[in-house]
Amino acid sequence: MKYILIAIGMILLSGCTTINSPITEYRIEANTFKGEIDVVDGCKDKSLKVAQAFSSNALMSLRMDYAQPSSRIFSYSESLWRESPNHSVTQQMVKVIRDSNLFKDVQTSKSRSRNNWILETTVEDFMQYFSDDLKESHVNVAISVTLVDIKTSSVIATNTFSSKIKSKTLDAKGGVEALNSALSIVLQQNIEWLNGVCK
Repeated sequence: MKYILIAIGMILLSGCTTINSPITEYRIEANTFKGEIDVVDGCKDKSLKVAQAFSSNALMSLRMDYAQPSSRIFSYSESLWRESPNHSVTQQMVKVIRDSNLFKDVQTSKSRSRNNWILETTVEDFMQYFSDDLKESHVNVAISVTLVDIKTSSVIATNTFSSKIKSKTLDAKGGVEALNSALSIVLQQNIEWLNGVCK
């Protein structure tokens, strides 16, 4: 009887134990772009502030979403963003613009320094999409930018950049790798556009 009670107790206790799958966190990080452009000197005397990107609420979350046909949105259960896409895209935008040496200086939205221009950004799309048969996936990255003169509050120029890349694998890792590559292309397009505005 003693052994039976012990066995029942072990079964009850094991039923209360849950095994949680480990959560993998992913970073958004633009790849180094190897192409080169001839940077003009037209903005060397300008200071630029990069505003925090606007986006949908979904891109302000750490949840990693993906889309299936019929406009169905799901989330990866064992994968999360380390920082929200909204915040990370803004950070990468600042980094790439600073590295371009187009402007005298580049500040984040938290800076209290006075600046000549402000770059407003809207992340319109940043997601992995699956095909109808779920055998392929691709990512879309689309970002709209508006350059504003802070003194006059007038729009200097505006544009939208986008990139679509096929995912190498049908999982969160494949989606993140493709998103980082697509973001790199979009950020490079933005630099080339800013360079043209500065001419």
